[in-house]
This record gives sequence, C-alpha cells and structure tokens, in this order.
Amino acid sequence: MTHDESLSQFEVQTDPFTPAELAAIADYREAINGIGELMEGIQPQNLIRLGPPDSTGVRFLLAQMADNMNTWYVALDRAVTELRTHTSESTKYSVAATRFLKFESSVYHQTRQAFEYAVTVYMLGRHNKSDGDYPPNTFTLNLASQTLQGYS
Repeated sequence: MTHDESLSQFEVQTDPFTPAELAAIADYREAINGIGELMEGIQPQNLIRLGPPDSTGVRFLLAQMADNMNTWYVALDRAVTELRTHTSESTKYSVAATRFLKFESSVYHQTRQAFEYAVTVYMLGRHNKSDGDYPPNTFTLNLASQTLQGYS
C-alpha cells in the first residue's frame, strides 16, 4: 500500500508507518471497503421509511447491515493483531498505529451504537415516544456540562 494523505494525521510528531503497518492498514481498508459509508448516519427514521419491521425485506436488510458490522468488527480485530510491532525486547504498537487503531475503533463503535439504537427504536416501535423512554439517544458522557450526549 502506498501512503496517502489521510494517514498523515496519525504520524504527526512521530515515526511514519512502516511498510508492514501500511500493508496491514491496506488489508483493513480493503476488508471494510464501503461499509462505513453504507452505515453512516443510520437513524430510526431511515428504517421507518422501509415499512413494517415484520416484512421479510426489512428483516433481510437489517440482517445484511448486521453482517456488514460483523465484517467491520472482524477486520478491525485483525488490524489490532497485525499492527503490533514484534521485536526481541517487546511487542507493542507504534505511536502512529496506536492513533490509527483508536480512531478506527471509535468510528466503528459509534457506528455500531447508532445502528443498534436505530434497530432497537425501529423494531420496538419507539419512534413516537417522548424523551426519557428506552432506548435513550445517548452515546457518551460529558462531565463538564453534566450531560449524557446523544446523536444529533
């Protein structure tokens, strides 16, 4: 794999990716090609437009989306293994690889949470419920503002 501009953000003030790390990143990107874009921004209202949740087509689509999330998980798990640097002294991650994995993990987990939230709301018919009903539309804690933050 050749180095591209998007990887530069992970190499700021540290050593660049090694050829082995670039190869692992290329494998990861190939495995997840298009999945993130397909899953990006999924919200309950997107699913509601598909029709009733008990229809075969909707269940098939949700199963396909879940399979995509699993493919992404497996690829990320493999990248976690392949981006380790093995030396005679230790096994560790380079600074650039650590930054890359933390970023990719964050994107995966936020996308997975959004998917699970959308499917839960859709399947339980909770899209017309008032605030405070399960599931809450939150994904993180902001202690400074004393709030649970949700998807916008």
